[in-house]
Amino acid sequence: MKTIYTWMIGGMVAAILITICLLQWPWARSLAASPLEEKTVVQSVLHQYPGEVLESQRLDNFYVIKLERTKGKYVIKVNAYDGVIQSIKRTQMYTDAKQEPQDPPPGSSQPSDKSNPVHKPDPVSLVITENEAAKLAAKAVNGTSDDIELHRNDKGLYYLVEVEIQDGREAVVQINAVSGSIDSITWEKEKQDHDES
Repeated sequence: MKTIYTWMIGGMVAAILITICLLQWPWARSLAASPLEEKTVVQSVLHQYPGEVLESQRLDNFYVIKLERTKGKYVIKVNAYDGVIQSIKRTQMYTDAKQEPQDPPPGSSQPSDKSNPVHKPDPVSLVITENEAAKLAAKAVNGTSDDIELHRNDKGLYYLVEVEIQDGREAVVQINAVSGSIDSITWEKEKQDHDES
């Protein structure tokens, strides 16, 4: 009987140790990984969001990149180990092409230092508006926008805008929600008599 209790206690201790090891394994793996080089992270950000890098620095597990684009100045927080953009925050908005500074958009605050962390900003408040996306899509295919949806993938936020053309065709225009660039245009249906002409 004593042998059974010994085996049960030994089994429970082994199960607890295995559970602890499995819980610590992802943390140990991330600590063992070396961070990406600052140059690599900056190039990745510039590839997705062209502009001028004003400043970049590493803070703990993140790179903080200050970027100037035609629509304003942004602070971009990037994971130092995998290069994934964690947040994009507009700190200054320009009113026109002359790049005249304007107050930050309502609801956003100035960047905080790491000693006073604040909640993670809502990335949806930092993108172009649905109205701007609708205008860009309508202009791209010379039609009228019908439906707009905001999506997220590994590259960031984007809008899918359905646009109706006067000849009966429909297009779905994918627009980068931060830069406003058109990523793709997909035609959904062709005009019925298009092949007859």
